[in-house]
This record gives sequence, C-alpha cells and structure tokens, in this order.
Amino acid sequence: MKNLGQLMKQAQAMQSKMSELQGKMSDAEVE
Repeated sequence: MKNLGQLMKQAQAMQSKMSELQGKMSDAEVE
C-alpha cells in the first residue's frame, strides 16, 4: 500500500497547485 500513499500525496500536491492557479486567475480577472 506504499504506492497508495504516494498517489494520495501526488493528488494533494496537484490539487493545491490547481487551487493556487485558480486563485491567480481570479485575481487577474478582478484587476
């Protein structure tokens, strides 16, 4: 189940990156 832990970590990292990008996008839209 070691792989599962790695997959979860990768998924979380991708999610945080996506939300970060979305935040930048909304910031750009406002300005």
